[in-house]
Amino acid sequence: MAVLGDHLKKTILLMVALCCTAFLFTTMAADNAAAPQLTVLKQDSGKNLSEMNLTLYSAIDDFGSAGLVVGEAVKFTAPKAGWKLLGVQVLGWSGFNNSTKTFPADRNFLIEVRDKDFNLLYKFADAQNMYFLSSIGPVLSGMEIPAIPVSGDFYVVFYDRGAMGVAMEGDAGTGNSFFYPINGQMVPAEFKAPKTNQTIKVNWLIRAVGK
Repeated sequence: MAVLGDHLKKTILLMVALCCTAFLFTTMAADNAAAPQLTVLKQDSGKNLSEMNLTLYSAIDDFGSAGLVVGEAVKFTAPKAGWKLLGVQVLGWSGFNNSTKTFPADRNFLIEVRDKDFNLLYKFADAQNMYFLSSIGPVLSGMEIPAIPVSGDFYVVFYDRGAMGVAMEGDAGTGNSFFYPINGQMVPAEFKAPKTNQTIKVNWLIRAVGK
């Protein structure tokens, strides 16, 4: 697939990861207080964000202009019958210019929810700065969606469209992260390490929230 080179090594600092963790607890606390039965589905290592080996990635880094229509996808499994998807969480960053102290112009990302056969269940687009604007680095942002009944496996696909970077975990691949669509298919999110040529599976920091 792609090569995990220097152009991907936008390492997220420990301080930033801790800020993201604080942001997560702040934003989810109110939700959990009102609806403690909410379940957050994860397909990453499950470590604290401060303990993860995280880098930022945009599909245009490897696919060029074609990356505008290639998304970072994660496969989830509904934990029980009748489970409904209510929201999506993504760890990402729209960037900040330290020299001019300016934020990037608004550009749209796109989220899709697809069933196990890749049929589209829902799509949503919005400006990246509405959710991922920060002067210090990445934030874990939650986006509510209308309740979508899902059963068995389903996919959440995030198209960054070159507007931002999505966090990926580079050393604990679960095999549930993909690129979509590549010839209409889900293709495993994996890279070749430049020094060892070893294939490395990664995890997109995308999570599903429901009850």
